[in-house]
Amino acid sequence: MITLAKNISICENSTIREGLEALESSRIKILLLINEEKKLTGTCTDGDFRRGILKYGNTELKVSKVANMNPFTALETLNHGELSNLLKEKNLKHIPLVDKEGVLKGLYLDSNGSIANKLDVPVVLMAGGLGRRLMPYTEHMPKPMLYLDNKPILEHIIETLSKQGFRRFYISVNYLGHMIEDHFGSGKRFGVEISYLRENKRLGTGGALSLLPQNMSYPFLIMNGDLICETDFNEFIDNHLTSGAVASMCIREHSTSIPFGVVKFEGNNYIKTDEKPTLKHHINAGVYCLSLDALSVVPKNEFYDMPSLFEDLANNDHPCAVHIVRDSWIDIGTIPEFEAAQKLYKNLEN
Repeated sequence: MITLAKNISICENSTIREGLEALESSRIKILLLINEEKKLTGTCTDGDFRRGILKYGNTELKVSKVANMNPFTALETLNHGELSNLLKEKNLKHIPLVDKEGVLKGLYLDSNGSIANKLDVPVVLMAGGLGRRLMPYTEHMPKPMLYLDNKPILEHIIETLSKQGFRRFYISVNYLGHMIEDHFGSGKRFGVEISYLRENKRLGTGGALSLLPQNMSYPFLIMNGDLICETDFNEFIDNHLTSGAVASMCIREHSTSIPFGVVKFEGNNYIKTDEKPTLKHHINAGVYCLSLDALSVVPKNEFYDMPSLFEDLANNDHPCAVHIVRDSWIDIGTIPEFEAAQKLYKNLEN
């Protein structure tokens, strides 16, 4: 898992007390020291702080006094496999990532320490839809199996989640579901465990949850099978647990530009014109986290979607929460969106 540097960095001239305060608000329990040029100069863990306080007994000293000022680093250009191998080779739990100039870019973490791994959080991927809006692409291929770059959309999703520590997957299948099962099998080839929720009829994104086994672990993550989302899913789960909600929904800001002047008036009286305004809304991002109680409203063997689930939960006084996604997010529901995603991945490859 890669964490952005802005959440875990501190100025090298900060005091030990300021460092402890910053560490207290971090779930990673490591701080990365940077200079005025944002270059990494050191690292300081919870253990470094404890040993430093015992030795010096003064929290007003500079944090660099107790930090490791010669940390092992890796270039941000290394891929997940290379970074994972470095962790094992060096027996580390995390590696600061820098660019060629030494500027801090992030922190690579051992996924075995993630919330997903500690709680064995399962993932349910919704892949049973017909994909009508993507015809003719989906005439002989289920939408989640359409290729971006050199692999299916669903494989991109599983790869992203497995890098963050998720290992157990349930995939709901219906339309051309055998193609999904043939490609992924048990999941062993991808380093994960995959089971299938086979819909004899279309049950929707919520109705498929009635097919989950009785021994499910909770909470669990749900994601539409036609999304590319690079957010920190462990942070999402952490926020869900902290909120006390039975269901949490990822949302994302969406802007709509009106190509005309929007007139405001009362009765027959003109007030003003907003010329070509841009309206901002928060939309459903297609990623959810549910606790056990959320399943109490899911009907058996009936079509049911996730918005209905949240509405029914809220109407029955079950607390629901939202989590804003600000990272890369691509919905692949229409031909223009799919072709735009193809071009994006082609450009990334080049």
